[in-house]
Amino acid sequence: MAYLGLAASPGGLRAIRSGGDLATRIARHHARLPAGAPIVILIHGYRFDPHDRAADPHRHIFAFREAAQARRARSWPRGLGFTRHADAAGLCIGFGWPAQIPHLGSLMARGRTGFAQVYSDARGYGAQLAHLMRLLARHAPGRRVDIVAHSLGARVALAALPALEHAPGRMILLGAAEFDGAALAFLSALRTEARPEIYNVTARSNDAYDALFETFAPRRGPHDRALGLGLGRRVPDWLDIQLDRADVTAWVNDRGIPLTPAQTRLCHWSFYTRSGAFGVYRAILGRKPGWDINTLRNVPGFGAQEPRWSRMRPGLGLPGGGAAETGALPAGLKSA
Repeated sequence: MAYLGLAASPGGLRAIRSGGDLATRIARHHARLPAGAPIVILIHGYRFDPHDRAADPHRHIFAFREAAQARRARSWPRGLGFTRHADAAGLCIGFGWPAQIPHLGSLMARGRTGFAQVYSDARGYGAQLAHLMRLLARHAPGRRVDIVAHSLGARVALAALPALEHAPGRMILLGAAEFDGAALAFLSALRTEARPEIYNVTARSNDAYDALFETFAPRRGPHDRALGLGLGRRVPDWLDIQLDRADVTAWVNDRGIPLTPAQTRLCHWSFYTRSGAFGVYRAILGRKPGWDINTLRNVPGFGAQEPRWSRMRPGLGLPGGGAAETGALPAGLKSA
């Protein structure tokens, strides 16, 4: 089986099916993989929870068989080219973590919304992701390990970086629910010589969700902005990609990937429901020529961000926005 489902909890990380401890499961999968076959870790965002059958990501976006009755259900493993019973494409690991807390109960118990508490908890699950990465380095040595994360899953992925001895190869962040200041702090704390290549995929259709995130998530500083506006600075091995820009879509189509034109003004899930989007991610993870960060930085449209609310109809009275805050880089980061 080319899929390994995991469930994180305050008590630790476990495989969702029986068959030995996690290290043993990883070693078994590694033994079946052909030489050069990659490993990709998938991390979901808010409202999923592997301990709740109704919200289990392994039965939804991490499932190979899409449930017809499930809203916004798209199979991430299938979209990325993995198959259920074949190992040639590599190993797909679904990292499930508790990302739903009732708002009222959280307000009464902690004085903060459930979302704010999940945001805070995500950093701790980043430590469990780092533990998984250490197990992979030990029991699947030499394998290329990449990460695809959506929404608050991006915070989990970024929070793991300071604790890693072996960095992932490439990270694709989809509609990242994280602040630019926090991301820069995690990056500046990297202890590995090799740095991951990070593709921060944004969309103006996510603007309302970015604004809600900035409203309800605990900020590190008053000028922090959501990563949906991009980092706004040329950080080594980081590229902002606004996937619903017309010039980006046209360039992708010219490379043979049928990415459909952006058709929605408001959607947090278009990053994986939009037809052709997974083709972009497969090209990045598959190391297709021309899809590395250094090359894409020279492609018109890549790295650029349209202003927030620019896709909304005029006259709605929505607040303005623009590029992310700029300024000096923190210690440990050099301009690219």
